[in-house]
Amino acid sequence: MSSPTRRAFLKTIGQAGLFCAAPSIARAVARPNGDTVQISILHTTDLHGHILPTSDYAGNADLGGFARCVTQIRRWRRQNRNSILIDVGDVYQGTDVSLRTNGALMIDLFNHFKYDAWIVGNHEFDWGVETFADALAKSEMPVLAANMHGKASGEMSTNPFAKIQPYILKEVDGIKIAIVGVTTPGMPFWLRPEFIRGFDFEYSVEPVRRAMIKAKSEGADAIVLAGHMGLKPRSGGDDFANNVGALTSEFPEVAAFIAGHTHQTIPSRLTNGVLLTQADHFGIHVGRLDLAFDRASKKLLYREAHCELMDNRIPIDHGVVSRAKPQLDASASALAQPIGTLAQTLHVRGRPGEPSEVEALIGAAILEALRERGTAVDGAMHGVFDEKNNFVAGPKTVDDIWNLIPFENYVVTADLTAEDIKTVMEEVYASREPRNLLGFEIETEGSGYERRIAAMRLADGRGLERDERYLIAFNTFDSCSGGHRFMKLRALLETPAARCTFHPVQTRDAMIDYFRRHQVVHKIAAQNRPAAAA
Repeated sequence: MSSPTRRAFLKTIGQAGLFCAAPSIARAVARPNGDTVQISILHTTDLHGHILPTSDYAGNADLGGFARCVTQIRRWRRQNRNSILIDVGDVYQGTDVSLRTNGALMIDLFNHFKYDAWIVGNHEFDWGVETFADALAKSEMPVLAANMHGKASGEMSTNPFAKIQPYILKEVDGIKIAIVGVTTPGMPFWLRPEFIRGFDFEYSVEPVRRAMIKAKSEGADAIVLAGHMGLKPRSGGDDFANNVGALTSEFPEVAAFIAGHTHQTIPSRLTNGVLLTQADHFGIHVGRLDLAFDRASKKLLYREAHCELMDNRIPIDHGVVSRAKPQLDASASALAQPIGTLAQTLHVRGRPGEPSEVEALIGAAILEALRERGTAVDGAMHGVFDEKNNFVAGPKTVDDIWNLIPFENYVVTADLTAEDIKTVMEEVYASREPRNLLGFEIETEGSGYERRIAAMRLADGRGLERDERYLIAFNTFDSCSGGHRFMKLRALLETPAARCTFHPVQTRDAMIDYFRRHQVVHKIAAQNRPAAAA
């Protein structure tokens, strides 16, 4: 995901409140009375399995977590019994406690606190179709994605798609509100085909149009769009994964757009005349959208939205903690397990064209994990997830590796020629994404988008043969294009000659096993030195 990716951590973006200038929607209208009905749509998004407080991308601690969000949700429900509660996707992937329950804990909490619906997020598929289908089966509430189409595979006794709906229609105090859900269509550019097997993801405009027509035919007085997609952080526009601009431009009549996916805080702003709001990530904010209607005419009188910061002023809901306590305790115990010692602090940044010390360690762990499975590779391409904090020397636990590698990525290998490798790495340099190639000595010239490979050798100094093929490891995210960034790599891996092979090796597990195997881990010897003229 410049569309935000899982690697490009985004800074929190706060937006000042903006409201439609049209008199019929202006905030200046009086507060609801007997002639008006106010409906509050409460929303979380991108929780990623975070139940307890965590840190934001800037390193600020003790923020967010579902348990704090519930405290605020309870307050808002007491203020207005006419409330609807939804989540906008990426529900369970992202924490050890959620992984060890295959997401079931988060779905159980949604059931317990009476969510009305949740939207399908891209990370719902990180653990495969079976885990997603299980989440659908356990969900007592509808799951929304108007632009997602699927059918049951031969391995499933029931159709997981049958639980997914394009919208929900809720009648609240005589007013019918339709919430149309849509997911990001970018799934194939992050996830391997076997992880989304049986599902197709359509560009959003036409399926939303179909859903809105049907909702109106069923008497909807107002329609709210809720999408696991957002605005690009810098330009505010659309890309392959985010269609907010197109949707708000095509359907300016909708009451509001509740966004997600891009991990931004947007309390309230206008996008093509549509009120848009987004409640951050990890529960660091929780959002509220208020819509007021004339009781007699059922016309929308005003709309407003805001997000509430979940810092230490908001107490943790003890009902959440009590319900999740056995799983939280088991996770805390597992994360605290010692795995070895890092002998020297490793730098997270390297010279241009050269793996950083942290990248070199991740690459070495992947190569060793594959060798343990009988696959010897010549090199591995990988990057870092946190480009700010060095990996500090000292005793290490499982939790330290979770902080270093927060996402579940498996490994693929491919047979590539020297020219293929050159093409891949020059695409990486042009993208300015933090990836490097371990196992080769690479000399580069130029800088930035113009960086080019001047020479390549194997780690032992031998030159690369023109007609030889070399076995290279990639993580599954990058192999699918790294979020549309590495389309040349994707195309190469799809050719029969590449013999792209999936390996059930997770990068995080490879690192944990590497520490356990070596106990004392040292810095990996530097490679990929830029040419002197660079």
